[in-house]
Amino acid sequence: MVHGGSGKVAYYAAMDGLRTVAITMVLVEHFGGPLGSFWAAGYYGVDLFFVISGFLITAILIRTPESSFRECYVKFMGRRSLRIFPVYYFALLLLWAGNFPQARQNMLYLATYTWNYATVHLKGEDNYLFYLWSLAVEEQFYLVWPLIALTLRRNLVALFVVTLGIVVIGYSQLVLNLFPTLQPYNYVGLVNRMGSLGLGAAGAIAVSLRWFPRFWYQSLTFEIVVFAVLGWALTTDQAFRLPLLGLCSLVLVTKSMEGRFRVPGVAAVLKSPIAVYIGQISYGIYVYHWPLGVWLTWYVFDPIWTKIDFSMLGPLSILRWNAWIVKLPLFFAVTVFVAHLSHKYFERPILRLKDRWFPTRMSMDHRTRSRTLTPVRSDVSPEMLQ
Repeated sequence: MVHGGSGKVAYYAAMDGLRTVAITMVLVEHFGGPLGSFWAAGYYGVDLFFVISGFLITAILIRTPESSFRECYVKFMGRRSLRIFPVYYFALLLLWAGNFPQARQNMLYLATYTWNYATVHLKGEDNYLFYLWSLAVEEQFYLVWPLIALTLRRNLVALFVVTLGIVVIGYSQLVLNLFPTLQPYNYVGLVNRMGSLGLGAAGAIAVSLRWFPRFWYQSLTFEIVVFAVLGWALTTDQAFRLPLLGLCSLVLVTKSMEGRFRVPGVAAVLKSPIAVYIGQISYGIYVYHWPLGVWLTWYVFDPIWTKIDFSMLGPLSILRWNAWIVKLPLFFAVTVFVAHLSHKYFERPILRLKDRWFPTRMSMDHRTRSRTLTPVRSDVSPEMLQ
């Protein structure tokens, strides 16, 4: 993230910890059986990703030191493309080569990031690529949002007002179903889901304007209330829980900047090395997890599981009808391992091209500091923030 008029880069480890929370909830939803269906784990995981993304991207856009609108937009889109596209299209290539019928039949929608409008017409468990709708929503949003943010970045109050409009439109459509013809797209449409992205963007602007009151960061009572509301919203089916989840996400995102949560243990968990690293590779985990889960289920897990004589396992025989207890940690571990390999050997070499092809003043300043000042953590660089 960037802050201050100089465009100085700051890295918040707790933000990556929040990404770990988000991806964990998505995997619990998809592989956790009744544990995932008990609460809105998958919904909140994606919602938290949206708020984090809107916050970080907007912070970068409004504080970028480049003066030219065209220069800002081209470099932003170029750097973001190098971060997002390689893993995504590599995964699509694997799906095609792996003879996944749904991927082959819908490759045009998947390749053009319009999958969110095609996937609603596919029903049943065979829709194993449904989860990619969220990546389509993000890309659609970020085709337009940088144009707005860069146009108004010199007038942050006006930009904040526009952002609030996006939040209101997004959540009102999602909660109230204002247009019946759009109801099939209520969960996956851009208009319906831009509320969370807009909320993150509004938070970044408010932080830049120093609008958040002191208690927002320092009050233990406020933090306890936020966690209580979050817990309630995750387990209720009330429609208005949706904006509440977004607001709770915004509080967590802004507090992760300080990294000093008042509830004991929260900051330590979010900033722990494993949480930070999983957060850093969470995009790869998200892209790979469901196809990996399908492949493992079809060709590894089910063939072995069906041959086990559970009557010989005593108390463990309950696993026969609760395979998720084994699937969840197994699939999580395999997905993290694959994402780790992808990050180390595929993504990071490509990310180094950002500063060669689309250098920004921030990235050049970062390289200068790395060469001339005290050592900088090698795993902290501007590309991690986009």
